[in-house]
Amino acid sequence: MTTLLDIQKLSLSFRTEKGPARVLDMVDLAVKPGEIVGLVGESGCGKTTLARAILGTLPEGLTEIGSGHIRLDGVDMLRDGKAAERVRGSTVTFVPQDPFASFNPLFRVGTQIRDLMRWKAPREGGKRPGDDAIIAMLDAVQLPQPKAILAKYPHELSGGQRQRVMIAMALLPQPRLIIADEPTTALDVTVQAQILGLLRRLAVERGVSVLFTTHDLGAAWEICDRIVVMYAGQTAEIAPRDEFFAAPRHPYTSMLLDSLPEPGRNPVGIPGGVPSPLSPPAGCRFNPRCPRASDICNKTRPELTEGEAGHLVACHHPVTAKAPALHV
Repeated sequence: MTTLLDIQKLSLSFRTEKGPARVLDMVDLAVKPGEIVGLVGESGCGKTTLARAILGTLPEGLTEIGSGHIRLDGVDMLRDGKAAERVRGSTVTFVPQDPFASFNPLFRVGTQIRDLMRWKAPREGGKRPGDDAIIAMLDAVQLPQPKAILAKYPHELSGGQRQRVMIAMALLPQPRLIIADEPTTALDVTVQAQILGLLRRLAVERGVSVLFTTHDLGAAWEICDRIVVMYAGQTAEIAPRDEFFAAPRHPYTSMLLDSLPEPGRNPVGIPGGVPSPLSPPAGCRFNPRCPRASDICNKTRPELTEGEAGHLVACHHPVTAKAPALHV
C-alpha cells in the first residue's frame, strides 16, 4: 500500500534566548491511505510540534529544520513552497484540542463554516459545499437540528457540540488526511467516547486517514489501527495497535503501560522526568530513566529496527517478554 504521509529523519529546533531547543530528533512516521495512526507520548514530547510542522504553522524566524523531510501526497512540505500550500489547502485538515478557542465568539457558526470553505477548496477541484451540504455534514456528525446550529454563536453550543462542528468542518473539504490534536482532552468522559466513535466511523466510511495525537492510551486503543510512541522528541516504537498493547518492546512503552491503573494491580510510576530539549542527553533520550540502559545507550542513538512484521523499536536492549494486554 502506498504511503500518504511520509516523515523520515526529521530534526527540528526552536531558537531561544538560552540556545537551540532540539524539539524533534530524527523522527520517523508514516500514515497510509485510510489508516488511523495514534501519535502517543507525554506532554512536551513533540506531538503538537510535529503536527504543526505538517500544517506549516510553526513560528517563522524561530524554527530551524536540521534534517529530514515531510512528504504529504508526494509533495515535500518543507521545500516545495507553492505545491505545499496547494496540498495544505485541499488535502489536509485539522481538528483542534480546544474547539472554543478556535471559533470567533463574535460570529455565528454558519458564517464561520462558510468563511472557511471560501478558501479551503474541496480536493480535486470539487464544488464548494453550499448550505445543504453543510447541513448534511452537521447531520452526519449527529448534531440535532443542524440547520438551527448554523444560526447559533459558539458559546450557545456545548463542548461536545463544538467539537462535532469542528469534525464536520474538517470533513467538508473532502481531505485525504485529518490531523486531530488531542480532540477529546477538554471533554468529559462520556462525550469523549462519543466523539472518538464518531471520528473513527466517519473516517472509515469516507476513506480518510487520521493522525491522532494523544497522551491517553485508552483513547488510542479505541480509535487507532497503528500506534507511534514518541519520547522527548524521538520515535521510540511503532506497532499495530493489538501488538503494541500486548507486547511492547521499548522499555519506555512497557513502563508507560505499567503506569496505568488496572484492577488488582497498583500502577507503577516512571522515575525521573522528561529531559529539557535545551540540553537533551546523548544517545537514547530515555537512558537516564531506563533500567536497561548500558554504556552504548548513553553514547549512540538507536535506530528503528523491525522485529515482528510492522513492529519497530528504537532500543539497544528491547523488552522481549510479553506484557499483559491493556483492558480499557
